[in-house]
Amino acid sequence: MQPGSLAGAAIIVTGGTGFIGSAFVRHAVRAGAQVTVIARTGADHWRLAEVSGRYATLHASLAELEGIALPLGADAFVHFAASGVNQSFDDVRELVRTNVEGTVQALEFALRGKVARFVLLGSSSEYGSGVRLQEDAALNPTSEYGATRAAATLVARAFGQRRELDVVVVRPFAVYGPFEAAYRLMPYCILQGLRGEPINISSGIQTRDYVHVDDVADGIARACWVPAACSGVFNLCSGVETSVLDAATLVSQLTGGAASVAAGAREAI
Repeated sequence: MQPGSLAGAAIIVTGGTGFIGSAFVRHAVRAGAQVTVIARTGADHWRLAEVSGRYATLHASLAELEGIALPLGADAFVHFAASGVNQSFDDVRELVRTNVEGTVQALEFALRGKVARFVLLGSSSEYGSGVRLQEDAALNPTSEYGATRAAATLVARAFGQRRELDVVVVRPFAVYGPFEAAYRLMPYCILQGLRGEPINISSGIQTRDYVHVDDVADGIARACWVPAACSGVFNLCSGVETSVLDAATLVSQLTGGAASVAAGAREAI
């Protein structure tokens, strides 16, 4: 790895076909990293079409990693794989299997391979509600998803401390950008705006810290190589609060203004 970049770095990624994971893979490949994506057989790599043929794929689930040998000495292992990003998903057992047990399987895999740094993608949902949240704020999740992500963080950091594995945790906030799932707020608002159809939201008074996925990918890349990041926890956000109503109204304006914003038309989730 060249100082100050991912150029020449050997990077292993789980969840690399997802929204944030794929943004990081595209970023890392363009930076000159040698990327290996761990993905289940049959996973759809459509978000990675832009860099097709420029990364390696290891076909395996998290549960299958135990029996696979890893080439020694990768510079970073970045763990994106998680269940429950879709808030309607409420299979608690699957959340625990993937988000907690799967993280342990990834940690053990990285340890066996003598990876220099393990980067865990956490979530702002680990904090629960709050404003101006700092990295040392208490973890007080209000959902099973947030609880399993918080558990993954605690397990990963303890695992790293006991086994001298450099574990870095990054917590993105409200990420938006290209290739985001259509059911999420920003794509939904954009599609409704382009159609000139009502943008139905809840009360809209909730505030979010919106951050573009490319900025998040850059932050994760820095977490892979910056020496001062060693064993740290970092929020990836803008520090600016924006209400859901203001965000939806802005999208309506940018898409021509034909779409009305109907606050209160949907239940908050």
